[in-house]
Amino acid sequence: MVCNRFLFCCVVILAGWQPERASGQVKLFSTSQTNAIGEVISYLGSPPQNGRLVLDANNGFFDKGAFRAIGKQASPESDRLLISSHFDGLQAVPDKNLGEARWYFWKVSPEPAELRIFVDVPPSEVDVDWKVRVGKNEFEFSTSVSDGLQAQNVVFPLDFGSSGLQIISIRRADSKRADSKRASETKFRKIEVGGAGIEGARLIRARWRPAAVHARYESSQCEESKLWVFETQSVRATSSYSPITTSFGYFGASFNAEGLAAGGVNFSMWAANRKATKMPAVSAMPHLLATANPAAEFSGFGHEGSGVKIRNWEPYQEHPKSVIQALRVETNEGFDTFYGYLFDESEKCWKLFGAGRRPAKNKKGGITLRAGSFCEVPGPPNVERTGDVVREVKRRGWFFGSDKKWHIADTLHLGDNPVDTNRFVRALEDGWLLMGTGGVEMSTGPKVVRLRDKPLKLPLYLSPKHENQLFGLPVEIGKPKVTKIRAGSVLVSYRGLNAGSQTRATLYYGRSDCLTFVKRKLHGTEKKGASRDQFEGDRTWQFQTDTVEVSDAKAEFPLDQLNPGTTYFFRVLVEGTQGKSWAFKTGQFKTLPN
Repeated sequence: MVCNRFLFCCVVILAGWQPERASGQVKLFSTSQTNAIGEVISYLGSPPQNGRLVLDANNGFFDKGAFRAIGKQASPESDRLLISSHFDGLQAVPDKNLGEARWYFWKVSPEPAELRIFVDVPPSEVDVDWKVRVGKNEFEFSTSVSDGLQAQNVVFPLDFGSSGLQIISIRRADSKRADSKRASETKFRKIEVGGAGIEGARLIRARWRPAAVHARYESSQCEESKLWVFETQSVRATSSYSPITTSFGYFGASFNAEGLAAGGVNFSMWAANRKATKMPAVSAMPHLLATANPAAEFSGFGHEGSGVKIRNWEPYQEHPKSVIQALRVETNEGFDTFYGYLFDESEKCWKLFGAGRRPAKNKKGGITLRAGSFCEVPGPPNVERTGDVVREVKRRGWFFGSDKKWHIADTLHLGDNPVDTNRFVRALEDGWLLMGTGGVEMSTGPKVVRLRDKPLKLPLYLSPKHENQLFGLPVEIGKPKVTKIRAGSVLVSYRGLNAGSQTRATLYYGRSDCLTFVKRKLHGTEKKGASRDQFEGDRTWQFQTDTVEVSDAKAEFPLDQLNPGTTYFFRVLVEGTQGKSWAFKTGQFKTLPN
């Protein structure tokens, strides 16, 4: 590594600085390179303008948490597919790992080039050390005060070496300064690369964060299934969100920066899209029923649409490598009921993460489970700028057929156009199918991939012993019985209640059937859009009893102060060490007239 140290100077030239339109028209260009499976690699690139490549806050990338983009402006039409807003600079954020900002370009000429850096430096940040890296060469400089919006540059003579893809990066170097815990006020503006070495060069572009890749899993031997199991792993040590998409919403987990399960799981049932101004009628609402964690919360969401979800349970706090999940559906009495399970590798058992119900889409024959997925990393362009990082997740899965056998998911369909894109699907060994997105390389891959060799041995979590756990529930609730009906009172009794030790029950009732919706404190996103409507008026239960301890698997609820000749609805919530569950059906009674 070559390391040189320069004194960096900045002076005022002009106020009202605006970022230059640093690049010309972005076009796809091919190279002679190929990727690991023999596909020809292309890049999106723009040529130098006025003999320079200008690397600024809009055409590069940075590690999350290391920088933030400032000075937001409207993005020009030519750039909107790559970055949704434009910015006039980057500002370093306190980060003990001191991440970098980086740019890519394609070099053709063997000649050297020159590099100039433009920053604004307040008096409080004089002599802050920064490092610039070009390939294996690294240069260090200390900042000098500048209150200007266009800085004088210092020239670094650079010999880039061989032609091909090159990377330039910049990062703050001094983590031990007393003020390193506060955000830097130094504003990076741009890097200019000029000289004979950029003849024929291209500034490489890609979307600021990877566009989500979509795919669909199928089994060639099982066209219809009401139960599937998938194991998911992140191939790379990068963060991503990649749930299974279902007919009711999302079921899956995120991966952290190490490529391990991040902690939480998303079991979301959608009720209304983001444009909706009202929620569906309560009778048409999806609703949560059960979970194996007594501390979990039956909650909701209101961003990018509205619906219900499980909160306050992070089953992957130990950050395992695999996310192993199962989904089962039943259709009866006009409802589709979905059961989402997670396999606990430490305890070697399946646990019900969440069960939910919605009005049936096909009331005659029920529905068949589908299994799609996407992989993305969320975030706005001022703080999330890792589109150059490839995200890849691999899955192996099985569908349970009407023949009571497991059939491997052997086919993966890419839901995006595979022509000249950085979204792709691959078939691997040992039953794994891969989907990926991101990076600066574009290639033309297959639209559909299929496994060639299918493993014969089922994993532990599909053994007969564990298979049976996918049809069990953590809480048992018998049928209710209504007695002692009077004009103003009744007695509601339940038998067969079991949620483990410390089983207790609460009865909710009122003149409207409110399914499993009770008044509660709303989460932040639920205060947006149509989600707020769910808790207005008579959409939540009007009354509730005191919680009672369950003895001998039974509980009684005497109700009084009722209106004569009135129909009431009721539903019980049972909780204990094994989990919590609502009764799956609402009961009803009518009081006697006076």
